[in-house]
Amino acid sequence: MKKILNLILIFLSLNSIAADVIVEPSNDPLDVFLDEEEVSFQSIDSLSKKLSTFDQRYKKYTPKEFVRITPDSPVKFYAVLKERSQLVKLESSKVFFSKRKVYVSAREIYYGGNWSYIYNKKGEIKYKTLTRNLSSVEKIITLRSNISAEKTFPPKTRLHTSDKVFPLESHFLYRRESSDLGAIATALDKDSGAATSNSFSFKFYYDSFLPLDFGLVMDYQIGQISSEDGNTANWQAFYFGPTIKYDFLETSNFKFNSQFAVKKSLRFNASSDGDSVNYSALLWQVGLEAIYKTRIGNFSIGYESSFIRSSVKGELSEQETFNNEKTTMQQNAISIGYQYTWNL
Repeated sequence: MKKILNLILIFLSLNSIAADVIVEPSNDPLDVFLDEEEVSFQSIDSLSKKLSTFDQRYKKYTPKEFVRITPDSPVKFYAVLKERSQLVKLESSKVFFSKRKVYVSAREIYYGGNWSYIYNKKGEIKYKTLTRNLSSVEKIITLRSNISAEKTFPPKTRLHTSDKVFPLESHFLYRRESSDLGAIATALDKDSGAATSNSFSFKFYYDSFLPLDFGLVMDYQIGQISSEDGNTANWQAFYFGPTIKYDFLETSNFKFNSQFAVKKSLRFNASSDGDSVNYSALLWQVGLEAIYKTRIGNFSIGYESSFIRSSVKGELSEQETFNNEKTTMQQNAISIGYQYTWNL
């Protein structure tokens, strides 16, 4: 019972102490202003004087820079950012300086403007700097090889080559020849085999990258054997066969080559006083040629020597069968011509 009475007395004493506590009013100007029952313009002016703006904490807000991208925006280029260049990060407006020269992708904000944007590795615009801090390297980049360094290419064969065109070198020649055709003179009962002839020749070669070219040749030849009695013997021949030439010297305006050809007679006929005889002939020809180059084609002059192995194929009406043994005849010639190369 005594314990209960003691608790009641303690509770009553605490209530009396709490009633005696005095609440001190706040000295803060803003709290005093809010506790006033009446507000006037004078009290507002006095409050603004009492409040110290330095003690107030305000969050500084900087709007994010808007990057405009239109079809008319300046073109992106590669440049060197100079050492100690000032950079501004667009998201936070934080300013820092580059420690060394750096290769960057950039573009001007406006053509001819003082500021330029700088891209990050992902191709996004993240920074800006003064345009004078950038030195373009576009002209230098165009000199670099466009072969990818990240790819592995299989090795090519050392002798690999390919031609996308077929260069055909054509030759048109006129040849003046002096001949010793003793076998024909004997067959036609002439006292001399000395003769002169004219040939018209057409050659064409495959103009390869090698100095040795292969081709074909066609000749048409007409000639005359003169004798002391005034009677003449005429002959006509048509040859066809392979030929090769070797360019052993070439300058900017001249070219010199040697030639070799083997020609088979498709037709070789000699006639005199109404009699005629047909021959089968194989002609071996070597020569040298000098060529002068011009814009409209090449002009040539050359010397050729030929050896003809021939045999008779027919008979003369007034004589017995001819000797069919093969005989050798010789020709020497000076030629002039024109050359032109066609790309087929």
